[in-house]
Amino acid sequence: MKCRECLVMNVEGNGGSLSAADEFEFERGRRREQQQRARRLRLDQLVAALVPLALWQLAAQWIGKKWISSPVDVAGRIWMMMMDGSLVLHTWETFKEAMLGLLIGVVFGVVGGIVLGLWRRLSDAVDPVVMGFYSLPRVSLAPLFIIWLGIGLLAKVTLVASMVVFVVLFNVREGVRSIDREIIDSFRSMNAPRSALIRHVIIPSLMPWLMTAIRIGIGMSLVGAVVGELIGASKGLGWYVSHSSGIYDMTGAITALFILMVLAMLFNGVLAIVERRVLHWRRSNDSWMVG
Repeated sequence: MKCRECLVMNVEGNGGSLSAADEFEFERGRRREQQQRARRLRLDQLVAALVPLALWQLAAQWIGKKWISSPVDVAGRIWMMMMDGSLVLHTWETFKEAMLGLLIGVVFGVVGGIVLGLWRRLSDAVDPVVMGFYSLPRVSLAPLFIIWLGIGLLAKVTLVASMVVFVVLFNVREGVRSIDREIIDSFRSMNAPRSALIRHVIIPSLMPWLMTAIRIGIGMSLVGAVVGELIGASKGLGWYVSHSSGIYDMTGAITALFILMVLAMLFNGVLAIVERRVLHWRRSNDSWMVG
């Protein structure tokens, strides 16, 4: 704080301008504060993770490991699964189902959302049908997908995609409708190519909406994959939960759920990194438009 006060005094003394040395000192102080905030955040996150684990361990001692297992037992089971290869086998199966379904749902949702967002008449015509399909509980469709497509990968991917596509479609449609029509009209008045309109107007404007939809879709994709595995599968984390519960192996069931939670956290962490890069790219495009 003292350094900042000194900088303010120097600025006032120099008629409102910073010298090169002052700018360097200010930038160094700003970076130091950012590093301190980052360290505090990591410490807070560590505490936020350790407190529930400690409470869980205490609850296991009080209630009994037979019912809720314990963090120590779960860690031991994860180690055993790593040694026998089942951790990679089941995690990869669920990851594959969730990510393929998420990708397909996002692609179809983006295309459908852009089309319905640009053509209001078409959107109004098909909206009752779309809402009807959206209102169907996709979980209830899982047995049908298993009957139609078997217990393999295709049924789970289809179920996941059906759960994700509508969330993306609705978000993208609203994102397209939120674009300032004056910007689109100005591009068209300059005879700008359609590719420039899509690149510099449509896509940047959709990014916040799309990132929100994907963040929701990550959780839904894991739910869809697990539901499909619960109904019909021979591997995967959902199958592991069902199998462990069937033989009253609470440690196994909770271990699979814990791995699913870690997967969701990793997915959201990767999405946060992508989101920062994408929004930075969006700001660059916005500055290009202003310039």
